[in-house]
Amino acid sequence: MIALAPARPFPTRSPRRPGLSLLEVLVALAIFLIALAAIAGLVDFGAERAQSAAMTTLGTRLAQSKLAEVEAGLTPPNAAESGTFEDEPEWSYALEPGAALAANTYPVTVRVRRELAGRAYEVVLTQIVFDPAFQGKATAVAPPATSSNTATGAK
Repeated sequence: MIALAPARPFPTRSPRRPGLSLLEVLVALAIFLIALAAIAGLVDFGAERAQSAAMTTLGTRLAQSKLAEVEAGLTPPNAAESGTFEDEPEWSYALEPGAALAANTYPVTVRVRRELAGRAYEVVLTQIVFDPAFQGKATAVAPPATSSNTATGAK
C-alpha cells in the first residue's frame, strides 16, 4: 500500500525572502526627495544671505570712507554732494549735511546705494563732524609754560 501525504487545506506560499517591499522603497524615496528639496532651499537662502552680508559690508566701508573724507577736509561738511565712487562705480552715494548743532559741528549723513539682480542694497551712516576748516594746526599751538616750582605730594 502506498502512503498518502496528508491533505493541506490551503496552498502554501514559498517562504518570505528578507528585504524591502516596493512600498517601503517608494516611501524612503519620497522622504529622501522631500529632504533634498528642503536642503536645496536652505542652500539658496544661505547664498542670498551671504550676498546681502557682503553688500552690506562693502556699503559700510564705502560710507565710512566718504565720512573720513569729510573729516579730513576733502569734502566740506556743510555742502550736499552726490556721485559714484572711483573704485566701485556701481555704488552711488549722497552726502546730506544737517543744521549746525554747535559752532562748526555738523551732523553729516551718508547714504550709499547699489542695485544688484533686482535688489537694492543701501547703507546709511550719520556722524557729527567738526568742520576741519576751523581745526588748528599742531605747529600753531604755543608750548605750555614751564615753571621751576613743582609740588610733590608727600604723605
